[in-house]
Amino acid sequence: MIRLEDKVAIVTGASRGIGKAVAMEFARQGANLVVVAVTDKSAAQEVTDSIEELGRDAITVMADVSQRAEVNGLVKAAIDRFGRVNILVNNAGILNPSPLMELTEEQWDRTINVHLKGTFNCTQAVAQHMKEMGGGQIINVTAPSVLRASTLGVADYAAAKGGIVAFTKTAAKELATFGITVNCISPAVYTRMTESLMSVDQSTLEERAERVPLGWFGQPEDVAPAFVFFACKDADYITGQVLAVDGGSTL
Repeated sequence: MIRLEDKVAIVTGASRGIGKAVAMEFARQGANLVVVAVTDKSAAQEVTDSIEELGRDAITVMADVSQRAEVNGLVKAAIDRFGRVNILVNNAGILNPSPLMELTEEQWDRTINVHLKGTFNCTQAVAQHMKEMGGGQIINVTAPSVLRASTLGVADYAAAKGGIVAFTKTAAKELATFGITVNCISPAVYTRMTESLMSVDQSTLEERAERVPLGWFGQPEDVAPAFVFFACKDADYITGQVLAVDGGSTL
């Protein structure tokens, strides 16, 4: 069954990792895509080209989600191309592990700005359009570090992701009257961020997998179906929720 036929989705941080996997799965499910990246245009364009090979329409937009003017520009580009935005995935993020006592104010601000302010910027800009359309689906991304302090050096990252959970619930309540659902996914899968975390706690992928109750460490493609669920009609009566897709690692 095709679950997102002719929907238009914006996916931030879509040049690699979870964002790329989500964008590709959305395309397989019938959606057209706005592939958003901030630095690696060639990688983002490769994702766009792959989506078009699946028979869907897609555009690449370069934008820093922490900058409201750039967010307004990406939303305009989406509407100019497709006429609407049905789905927003706030996935863009950064991670530079640093012990709390060595964390600089500049790094703290940048992490909060990309994750938390970026989620706010995109949500507010897209929600205004969704309100005029009569509804839509917004999916945010948090992290297991919100629920347990399992890794050193992520105070800024965990704080930002915790803020996203609180923001998700508040936004869900405020936007429900406009037919807009807002949910959040907490994934634990192998990405470039995972590599940086392993460098801090000196663990191997095998060691991390042993901590997962299901016994294996997921890949970005393993979490993509959860995003499809929150984006499709099956989740129309679900809002303000946080779903852990982590093999049980936060149990």
